[in-house]
Amino acid sequence: MYAPKDSKKPIVPVRLDLDSTICFSCDKDLACFTKCCHNNSTFLTPYDIIRLKQRLQMASDEFLLTYTTPGKVEASDLPVPMIRLVEEKNNACPFLGEDGCSVYEDRPVSCRYYPIAAGLFHNFDISDNESFFALVKEGHCLGHGLGQEMTIAQWRENQGIPPYDEHNKGWVEIILRRKSLGPFVEIPEKTLQMFFMACYNLDAFKRFVLKSNFLKIYNISQERLEEIKTDDVALLQLGYDWLMTTLFGAGRLELIEQVVEAEQIEVD
Repeated sequence: MYAPKDSKKPIVPVRLDLDSTICFSCDKDLACFTKCCHNNSTFLTPYDIIRLKQRLQMASDEFLLTYTTPGKVEASDLPVPMIRLVEEKNNACPFLGEDGCSVYEDRPVSCRYYPIAAGLFHNFDISDNESFFALVKEGHCLGHGLGQEMTIAQWRENQGIPPYDEHNKGWVEIILRRKSLGPFVEIPEKTLQMFFMACYNLDAFKRFVLKSNFLKIYNISQERLEEIKTDDVALLQLGYDWLMTTLFGAGRLELIEQVVEAEQIEVD
């Protein structure tokens, strides 16, 4: 998206692809440094939460309670955690320190993309060289035109974005499936709780898998079961498979026949 720095007009979207080039640099010496860390609406993806809660050595439910506030994915009823801003610090990101981002190595993917806006829910099933991106030029930002010229593909690599997009693919697929049902299909509260737990509250999802009737209903190999006990990414993938199987009948998980009725599973 683009708007002149001193313009009050609405931002006009400009479509870019992976071969489009940008020239941008964020530096402590710029007068605008950390302004983008105030008064923003940053949603967190499942892989964002994995990285941040591991860095902070917190359980996922504790992290969500401490650092997030409820939001919704646009054009759906699906919940998404938003970073809870600190009102006492001019609505700053809670991870903003005196020298900038205190979790920089594990910062959310939306921060990594900036000043690029990715068409996260518009690119699914489109080949990489046709992906949708847009340039964001906000009035306060002085970083445009600075630094080395890069393609969007190079920027993504430089900012460590590929693993985030890879591990969030299943989440995007579920959201797009929900959107395809249309706005008049009501999503039950229990379904919303399932989605939130499996995508964001992975420690609760792990307890659910290990302590409920889950393993009596779904045939999970011993190898996969051992993996999810120590690997949050593997646990997240199991969550995606469970949601696709349960909500959309995609058959990602094999059912154990005639053992227990699916209704006996309870989501905390």
